[in-house]
This record gives sequence, C-alpha cells and structure tokens, in this order.
Amino acid sequence: MLTVINKINFQKTYHYLLLLFAFTLPLSRALNSISIALLLLLLLLQGNYKVQFARLKESPFAMSILAFISYTILSLLWTQNLKTGLNGQLLYLYWLAIFAIALNVKKEDIHLIIKAFILGMVVSEILSYGMFFGIWEINGHGKEYPSPFMMHIDYSIFLAFTAIVLLNRLLSNRYTKKEKAAILFFFLTICGNLFINEGRTGQVALAFGIFAVAFIHFKLTLKSFFLSVLLLATILLVSFNFIDKFHTRVLDAKTDIIKIDEGKFTDSLGQRVAMYIVAADIVEENPFIGVGVGDYKDAAAAALEKNTHGFSKSVVDFIPKNHFHSQYLNVLVQGGIIGLALLLWLFYQFAKLPIEDPELKELSILAIVVLLAGFLPEPLLLKQFTNNLFILFAGLFLGASLQEKPTPSNKQSRQKRSSTLN
Repeated sequence: MLTVINKINFQKTYHYLLLLFAFTLPLSRALNSISIALLLLLLLLQGNYKVQFARLKESPFAMSILAFISYTILSLLWTQNLKTGLNGQLLYLYWLAIFAIALNVKKEDIHLIIKAFILGMVVSEILSYGMFFGIWEINGHGKEYPSPFMMHIDYSIFLAFTAIVLLNRLLSNRYTKKEKAAILFFFLTICGNLFINEGRTGQVALAFGIFAVAFIHFKLTLKSFFLSVLLLATILLVSFNFIDKFHTRVLDAKTDIIKIDEGKFTDSLGQRVAMYIVAADIVEENPFIGVGVGDYKDAAAAALEKNTHGFSKSVVDFIPKNHFHSQYLNVLVQGGIIGLALLLWLFYQFAKLPIEDPELKELSILAIVVLLAGFLPEPLLLKQFTNNLFILFAGLFLGASLQEKPTPSNKQSRQKRSSTLN
C-alpha cells in the first residue's frame, strides 16, 4: 500500500483534478461527488498531518471553517433526529476538501482553474439556450425549464457569480479591448440566461454583485451608486420587456404580495414568508444553541402544532417537509445564535484573507457578496452544487492566501540561518 501511495505524483494529480472539478462543476452532479471524494482521499493519503495543520493554523479563515464544522458536529448531541442530522452534517464535512485544495493548489494555477470553471459555464450556457430555443431537451426538460443539470435556483447562483466575474473584468484594466469585447458578449448572454431561468435567488445576488463591483472599481461614491442603479435598471427593464418568463415572474411576485397582505400564504413567496414566521417561533424557544442540525423539520411541525398562524392546511403540511429557504434562518434554527455567529465570523475571515494578487482579492470579495446575498432567500450550503461552488472558490482563495505566508518549514530554516549568522 505504501509503495502505491509513494508512486502518486500528488502535485500533478491535484492539478488535473482541480481543472476537472472546476470545469465539470456546473455540468455533472456525479462528477461533483467524485471530485470531492478524490480530494478528500488525496488529503488522507498525503499524510504529514502535523505540518499541514500547522500551515492551516496560520489562517484565521481555516480555523473559522473548523470551528463551524466542529460546532455543527457538536449539535448532534442535542439532535433527536440523528438520520437527518447526519445527512445534513455530511455536506459540512465536505468542507474538508477546502483544505485539500488550499494546501495543494499552486498559486500560478488559480487563474487557470477559474478559466476552467468559466469554460464549463460556457458549455452549460450553450446547452441552456439550446433547451430554451427548443433545439434539444436534457433530462426531459426543454424551453419551459432551461436549466441543464441542476435546479433553476442553484443554476441562477452559478449564472450570477459568472456574470459578476465577467463584469469585474470589463471594468478592469488588465484585459485588452479584444478580450473585453468577448467578455462583454458573454456577460450579456449570461445575464439573458439568468433571466430566462426562474431563479430569483440569482437575480437578487446579481443585484448585490453589481453594487459590489462598482464599489471595488469606483469606491463608495455617488458615481458608483448611480452607475450600479443605471446598469441594474437597464438589465431589469430589458428583461421585463423582452423575456416573457421574467415578465411573468414579476407579475406573479406582485400577486403573491397582494395575497400575503390579505393573509394568504399559498403561493411561492407566501410560503417563504410563512416559513420565516415559523422559524421565528422556533428561534424564540431555542435562541442560543438551536434545535440541532437534524431537528429543524421536526421543530417546525412542533411549532405549528402550537400555533398555525391561520395558515391553510396545504401550507401547514408543506412547511415541515422543507428547509426554511434561507441559509441564515436554517443555521439559526439548527445552531442558534452561536451557530449563526460562527457562520458570519467565517465569512468575515474569508473577506480578510491576505491575497496579494489584486484580481483574486477582488474575486474573493465578489464571491462572498454573491453567496451572502444568495443566503437571504435560499440555504445554498445545504445543496450539493452551490455547496461545491463555495468549496472550490474558498479553497482557491485560501490557497492563494496561504502562499503569501512562509510555511512552518521555511520559518524554521530562516530561524536557523539567522542564528548561524549571529
């Protein structure tokens, strides 16, 4: 066994695996699972755990990830529904792949890996437009549901993030005019793809991302604010007038709001509001440590037994079968104020990562903005595709920051040279 492990070229294996993972991330659920499994296996086979952990200890972001994982594992102690708890915990344990990426990605490869992801999105977009125009069907879906390989909500986050990456490049001085022409074309088609799909989560994330890009390039000024409003208004108006699906969704949202005002919570938006109300009831009774990672559905059923808030039977039956349609609320219900504080601390440390490469630093901030905005209406970390999106880019940006610092072995060699000179 040791002979086989010693023959593995870990550097090359990680290089090609990360390119494959990035390219296939928007394209294949199965390859997503295989990539994560291989990353975790490689991390296990590498050994040298003390040195690797010493490197991770240098990063508050890495430690905040471990703290959040540890706390969710701890919450199994007060979880009654262990089956659901263990299933939910598995997605957080996948975060260990972040360390496999960060400890082994070469700094000069990070831009190439991001290009592989964007190329995967190009393929996905071509397939999506082919579905929309009735050229082909994928998994039995066509024009009515042009999301090739994932739920439309998850796909909308991928589209929003890609659009923001491209917008950041358009406003950068790092690309030539020819490159920017291609980037602009792709940006416009990505935005179109976002609005022909029904993922309002991605549309919300895009709006926040546009403001973030403007503030990065023009600082927090009236100019950046009005440019953001103008661009966002243009995208929305064009989409509303020329994309039937978006037009219909806007009108549906207006109808939903009217029904909510009348005390009816039967439609999509109304069901979300009803879930938020029930979540508030649960948090009021379990404010500090929550109900545990596995009991959120059982807790919802118990809360509704005490107070249905006048919801219809269909809504009362619907709520305990689903998550709370918000990452913040799900974590708050499962882990209480402590769990939510640890999640927010994690993203605070993410934002503080010391990355010298200006574009990678900008992209790290934009990834955070898109995810945090997407967390408002959807628990993205409880879903395979969007959880893996976080894993890939958290790993890449953590890897970039770790390489800004000397490794423990380098520190020791420097200290030895220093003592010798003295």
